[in-house]
Amino acid sequence: MSAIETGARAPENLWRQEIRATLALAWPMVLTNLGQTAMTATDVMMMGRLGADTLASGALGANLYFMPLIFGLGLMLATSPMMATELGRRRYSVRDLRRTVRQGLWLAILIAIPIWLVLWHGEAILLAMGQEPALARQAGIYLRWLEWAVLPFYGYIVLRSFISALERPGWALVIVFVAVAFNVFANWVFMFGNLGFPAMGIAGSGLATSLSSTLM
Repeated sequence: MSAIETGARAPENLWRQEIRATLALAWPMVLTNLGQTAMTATDVMMMGRLGADTLASGALGANLYFMPLIFGLGLMLATSPMMATELGRRRYSVRDLRRTVRQGLWLAILIAIPIWLVLWHGEAILLAMGQEPALARQAGIYLRWLEWAVLPFYGYIVLRSFISALERPGWALVIVFVAVAFNVFANWVFMFGNLGFPAMGIAGSGLATSLSSTLM
């Protein structure tokens, strides 16, 4: 084989290696995001069994919940490229990576506090937006249980970025699907009053999601 042929094949092999490495890292992350969506989907499906009004209240509460959550999520996702950069430098990478994780967790707390304050007054916000009082009241109850999922969720994002930077995203996939299964079980227990627990209705769905996020 000539030197020219060897040189031509080298970039091709490099591209194949890069594509395989990217797919190996990406597919667990894609399924992880689908798993997080599945948690919300299971909440909605189980709320539907409580009636149309409960489902409408849950939708109002969920929409209000996601607005500040997504804002903070954009800030939390910045930890992922920061960790990748620290690993790419190789020098003092472990120490710097731990520092970035700690900073990300502190940031999660700082962002969660004002979000808690906003969501605690969810009923008043929905009333100010012109929503029906009965629906706003139920949505407010839901939000006061759901809002405690914010901090665990942000912490999960930081730790997911950490293991993804270490090229081990499969663990995040396992954890999120365990959390989805737990969320279905917790909804069944708290929403409908099984295993000796009182039926909490829409509040039970918020509690189930908060516990599932903590599990993650």
